[in-house]
Amino acid sequence: MLTFSPKVVSIIASGKGEAFYLLHILNGNGSLYRASTTHFNSMTMANGITYAADDFIVNVDPPKLDTTVDREQYKITLADANFRTAADAENGMVGKRVEARIGFIDPDNGLPLTTMADTLCVYRGRLDGISATIETSEFGESTFVISCGSPMMSLDMKKGVYLSRDFVRSKYPTDSCCDKVYTGSGQIIFKWGKG
Repeated sequence: MLTFSPKVVSIIASGKGEAFYLLHILNGNGSLYRASTTHFNSMTMANGITYAADDFIVNVDPPKLDTTVDREQYKITLADANFRTAADAENGMVGKRVEARIGFIDPDNGLPLTTMADTLCVYRGRLDGISATIETSEFGESTFVISCGSPMMSLDMKKGVYLSRDFVRSKYPTDSCCDKVYTGSGQIIFKWGKG
């Protein structure tokens, strides 16, 4: 469920709401790989990360609410004019942690709200795939699309769990739920409840 701070609720209710995106990508060790914003000024948020206003973000998928479990990926399109991101992708960009947020402008002073409670997290997860597009027309462009894993990405994982009396007892010594799992095909009498 999405929750908004009272300040953001009042901004949206006033009809004067202005928003911008915040995106940061972390390396495997938790250090910052890149942080960028669609706001026209760079800013340091309350989480200590400075987001650069560097025209790096081209498009961010909007937040989605779905009632079905699916494998739809979250996509972010980035500008890659100097091919830096494409070069980094060859060195193991898949698996990095990604977080995308929507920030809001305070209509009273025109400045962005910098507390994290006043932002809306639209995606938090891992980078799952990458693709680059180079347009060679007269006004060409180089874009880089990162696909982030679906929040339900691990649901299709198949891992067998084989239950036996010994396995369950090794984890929970007093649990008797699997004591009769491997009983032969003959008739057995099993009494439930306290004896």
